Amino acid sequence: MTILSEEQVKKLVSANESLQIQLQDINLVLSDRERELDILKNSIAEATALRSKLDGQLDEIQSIQNRVNEKQQQVKGAEEREIELQQELTEAARLQLQCNDLAKQYAYLHSQFTDIQSQLTEVNKRNLQLQQITGRIGELESKLENTERERDDLKSRVTALESQQYLKEVKL
Repeated sequence: MTILSEEQVKKLVSANESLQIQLQDINLVLSDRERELDILKNSIAEATALRSKLDGQLDEIQSIQNRVNEKQQQVKGAEEREIELQQELTEAARLQLQCNDLAKQYAYLHSQFTDIQSQLTEVNKRNLQLQQITGRIGELESKLENTERERDDLKSRVTALESQQYLKEVKL
């Protein structure tokens, strides 16, 4: 049974306090990361909503494009219907403008979607970092528990030795 000197006990207590401070710092970092994760989850929800809107507009663009194509085919095959042709051309032009506007909206939403995908990639990287930090915290907590056990064991031993020394002095 090894008896630790008072200096060694002080070093263990000092190391224990240092580990406690490190654990507090790591817990603060973890709390910050969890807040960041919540913000990024909200961004993902917004991205999902934008994606849904984007899909709806894309369907609308395709529908409009299909209608434009149909109108253009009707114009080619209906030379004898000049009056009707003029109306259809006007409608096709309006739909083309609408299609162009939707294409601009699509490009803008696609750009936002790409930005959000980049943010999601960053969130995934941060999640990996958080998992690594969590693993390190577990290791530190385990080391801290072992150190506390050793300290408590040493205290018990010191108390027992002091009691034995006291009994020896009383007998003398």
